[in-house]
Amino acid sequence: MAYRRIAYAALLGGAVLFQIVFRFYLSTFTLALVLLLPLLSVLLSLPSVLGCTLLLTSAAPTVVQGEDAVFQVRLRSRTRLPLPRLQARLHWSNQLTGAGGRVRWVRWEPVRTAPGAPPTLELATPHCGRLICRAERAWTCDLLGLFPLPIPTGRPAAVLILPPDMEQALPERLLGGGPGGGALLPRPGGGPGEDYDLRDYRPGDPLRSVHWKLSSKRDELVVRETLEPRQTTLVLTYDHFGAPAALDQTFARLCALSRALLERGRPHHIQWASPTGGGVEGRLVDSERALLACLELAFSRPAPAEGRSILDTALRLPGRAGPLRHI
Repeated sequence: MAYRRIAYAALLGGAVLFQIVFRFYLSTFTLALVLLLPLLSVLLSLPSVLGCTLLLTSAAPTVVQGEDAVFQVRLRSRTRLPLPRLQARLHWSNQLTGAGGRVRWVRWEPVRTAPGAPPTLELATPHCGRLICRAERAWTCDLLGLFPLPIPTGRPAAVLILPPDMEQALPERLLGGGPGGGALLPRPGGGPGEDYDLRDYRPGDPLRSVHWKLSSKRDELVVRETLEPRQTTLVLTYDHFGAPAALDQTFARLCALSRALLERGRPHHIQWASPTGGGVEGRLVDSERALLACLELAFSRPAPAEGRSILDTALRLPGRAGPLRHI
């Protein structure tokens, strides 16, 4: 843009000199035309700029650590007129590790808003996390390239950087008790069953659950309470702090254990403690989609070098039924 302004200044100086030396209508017309050129250039550029928005989208919602995260730069406009050129200052950051930087993105050739292959920006992914890319500022120029014209920007785009797959054997203590393992607990609502326990009658118990033969011997009502095995509640926990390389290994093992449990049809919880406040966060994981949602939540929380361990905080599973097995 600077050299274009220098060229226009030279053109304007020549027109002024022509007006001084050659005092006729042609010199006056030339000077007026040169003076009106910037205004005419801006007016002709406005239709392609007004209503135009710069949008950042991710080519894929997830990538494996080490692969490039690809962000697409798209233009949404009310017209199909091309822009002379497009420039943007993009900021990217990994919410988990805190790494980030700025990139000046320039598209010199005319940029069209019609469907087609959009321009892309590729960023390296050395560590796991949630990579956010947003446009801090975007602008184009008029047809002469003399004045910058701002362009509104849309929402930031995000890519989830997942750890690579690894083999991880399930500990025996994690699978102890079999697929339906766990203690025998009262069945909600009662009903028939081979296993049951006896207890005193409480107001509200259905009469069909009364053990009449034993009640007649004890001279007080005794209730037969049906028992059933409850599946053990599994909880995977980790410490949400440490060096990025150590966290990569932690998340790789965590994902391997979680997927191995899902293959066996075992829902489980993943929990961690806030490294600063100590509050427990987590998700129930019963599918691959739930695992990705849990990782997205974890990767959006900053992980400092040091912090509070989940082992210093009591596990909280509101409304859980059955025994708890924790690793």
